[in-house]
Amino acid sequence: MGKQNPDISNLKTLVIGCTPLARKVINCLKEISDIVGIIGLNDTEGRKKSNYDSLGDFENTFDMLWTGDINATGDWIKERNPDVVIQCGWSQIFKPHILKIPKKYCLGIHPSPLPEGRGAAVINWKIIESDGKPVEWGNSLFVMEPKTDTGAVLDFEPFTIEVRDDVRTAYQKVDLTALKMIRRTIPMIAAGEEELKHQDDSRVTRYYKRTPKDGKINLSWSAIKIRDYVRALASPYPGAYIETRWGKIILWNVSIDSCKIHGPPGLIYRVVKGRGLLVKVAGFLCVWMERITVNGAERWADEWAIESGIKEGEALID
Repeated sequence: MGKQNPDISNLKTLVIGCTPLARKVINCLKEISDIVGIIGLNDTEGRKKSNYDSLGDFENTFDMLWTGDINATGDWIKERNPDVVIQCGWSQIFKPHILKIPKKYCLGIHPSPLPEGRGAAVINWKIIESDGKPVEWGNSLFVMEPKTDTGAVLDFEPFTIEVRDDVRTAYQKVDLTALKMIRRTIPMIAAGEEELKHQDDSRVTRYYKRTPKDGKINLSWSAIKIRDYVRALASPYPGAYIETRWGKIILWNVSIDSCKIHGPPGLIYRVVKGRGLLVKVAGFLCVWMERITVNGAERWADEWAIESGIKEGEALID
């Protein structure tokens, strides 16, 4: 009888992923290809990941496997005989025996204009480095190789990290651009019409993995730098934080205001119900602490300050 949907190609795809992007990619690929399998990250390893999605509800629709070690899945992948493997958000490095399995390509999605921005925590770093300005950036669909982020690029889609973006909204742009590239490129691969562009190694820049302790803020920094750190490490990441006389405070939302007083960084300038906690930082600026986590509970900074009896003119830090 033939295909009921002529837009679905015979190209056999297999998805390896553990993030919300993997979910979106699966839903996209099922409309344009023949998905022969999905590999997800098991719960033990998933609990260590900030942006984890088990993809468990796809089990009733597709052939699925969960693992903590992608390099132990070679036989399972071979049995499904994929033309293309697409990796979404998997932190482990794929060894050559895995990369060689698909008939055509093992593809990765990397949130940078490769070869710029190879490595880890790219979006976090770009927000931290933005100095409160928009960043013209982009997303690459590339062929995976044993060395990370070095393979030929199949497609690129630009986007802007705006000053109003935090890491969550920036990654939503990553997801949208990834789906645009997949919708363009998968039909081209199926037709044998794709084009590969090799990376220019003279333009390489690289970022490195961040740890929660790298999120510690110094209140002697500029207000713009503090705001950028908060934006860069917002949920679903662990959050930027300060060490105070009341313990560790995680900052989820802050804004910048002028200060009409002289004083050391960390001086509490104002406590305003319904607005927040205004704290002196470097220069003639203050930061409104708005949404915070303190003593394990997320709440409004002004409510916490009022309940704790914190007064204007006190020092937030020792």
